[in-house]
Order: sequence, then C-alpha cells, then structure tokens
Amino acid sequence: SSGINAEYGGLIGCIEKPLFELLSTLQDALARTVTSVGCIPHSTWRSFHNDRQNEPASGFIDGDLIERFLDLPRPEMGKVCTDLFYDFDGTGMKREGTVDDMIKLIEDLARIH
Repeated sequence: SSGINAEYGGLIGCIEKPLFELLSTLQDALARTVTSVGCIPHSTWRSFHNDRQNEPASGFIDGDLIERFLDLPRPEMGKVCTDLFYDFDGTGMKREGTVDDMIKLIEDLARIH
C-alpha cells in the first residue's frame, strides 16, 4: 500500500508515450463500458469545474478506472481489449493485447503504487 488515502490521494508519475497511449485507449474504452456511480460520464467526473469555467481532463490516466478492468467479466474484458496494440513482449513489435496481457499489465502497475 502506498500509505495515501485512496479517496484523496494519488500518484503522479511519468510513463513512456507508447504505454500512455495504450492506457489512454483502454481508459476511453472503459469509460464507455463501465457504469459509474450516479451514471455520471467519466469525462464529466474527471473534468475541472469552478464558477467561471469547465475544462475537460487531459493528459492523465485515471488509475481507478483502469483497475476497474479487473472487475469485469472475462467476456467483457475481451471486448474492451479490442484494438489495444502495444509491445507486450518487449520485442519492439506491437501486437493486439489479450485479456491476460492487460490483466498482467494492470496488476504490475497497481503494485507500483
């Protein structure tokens, strides 16, 4: 455990562009798939609001949403994995990710924090 209260804390880190692009695509797919509390769209939930402006969130990965992948039924995981390309094998060649690839990646990332 990171020692950060999950409700109020977070982890800020840098990741390489290919991993960011993969996680961003996964995040978008999950936002369309996972029902949020109160049925609030993910883009609205994570956007910035104050009295003068509303700004969409950009340039970050929502780890809570990414980890919700692990709670999906396996057939739903398969649907979400469609079109997720990454160098999962470290060979320099991108390939479409499998459910097991994504589970391993997300579990490995979750261990970091």
